[in-house]
Amino acid sequence: MNQKTVLTEIIPVKNGNIFEIVINRPEVHNCVNGETADLLLSAWTKFRDDPDLTVAILRGTGEKSFCAGADLNALNTLMKINGTNDEVRHWIKNSTGPMGGTRVVQRKPVITVSQGYTYAGGLELFCHGHIRIAEKQAMFSVACRRWGVPLADGGTVYLPWLIGPGSALPLIITGQRIRADRAYAIGLVWEVTPKGRGIARARRYAEQICAVPRDALMADLTSAIDGYGRPLEEALETEAKGIYPVVTSESFREGVAGFQKGDRFWFR
Repeated sequence: MNQKTVLTEIIPVKNGNIFEIVINRPEVHNCVNGETADLLLSAWTKFRDDPDLTVAILRGTGEKSFCAGADLNALNTLMKINGTNDEVRHWIKNSTGPMGGTRVVQRKPVITVSQGYTYAGGLELFCHGHIRIAEKQAMFSVACRRWGVPLADGGTVYLPWLIGPGSALPLIITGQRIRADRAYAIGLVWEVTPKGRGIARARRYAEQICAVPRDALMADLTSAIDGYGRPLEEALETEAKGIYPVVTSESFREGVAGFQKGDRFWFR
C-alpha cells in the first residue's frame, strides 16, 4: 500500500491542540502532485473549521526539503491548463489553489518550519505561516522562474506583504536562491535554529500559543489580517469590531484575574 503523501496528527497540550501537517514525499523533495494537494486542502479546511484545533504546524519529511514546489511531472493533476473561458472564470473565483488550500485564509495561528529546499510553490506554502522558522541550512527561491511557471498559490501576494516590495520583487523577478540567514535578515524568516532543531522549536511556540488566553489572540490576528492594506479608518474600525466580544469573554476575565494574582508570562 502506498503511504499517504500528507500526514496529519493532533497533539494535545495544555489548553489546546496542535495540528501538525506533514508533506510526505521526500523522494521528490516533497513536491506537490494532485493527491498531495487534495490532502493539503482537506487538512487546511479541517484546521480552519475545527474549533478544537488551536495552532497548526506545516513541515516536510526528510532532511533535504520543506517543499520544492509543484510536481512538474504531474501538472495535469494540479489544474486544468486548457480550460474553456467559463472554466477559467470559475477557477479564478472558486479555486482553493493548485497546491491545496492556499486560498483558504487561516485566522488561527500557523507555523511553518523549513529544514531545506523551500522553492517555488514550496516557498508560497512557507509564506502562509504567521510564524516562519528555518534551520540554518534551509534555502529559499522562486525557483519556478527558471521554467516559466508562475506563482499561483499566493506568492505574489504574501511575499510583498511579509517582506515588502523592495525584497519581494528581486526574489520574484530573478528566482535567486537565498539561505536562511539572508531570509532572516529580510524578514522572510522569524527565527533561525540549528540543524535538526526546527520542529522542536515550532512545537515549543505552538505550546506557548495554546497557553495564552484564546479570544484576544484570535481577534488580534484576525484584525491584523483583515485590516492590512485597508485605509487607516477602515482598519481601525475592523480592529474595534473585535474588542467588545473579547472584553466580555471568559478568557479575558481569566487573563485579567491571573494578572491581578501576579501571573506573568513571556514567550521563550
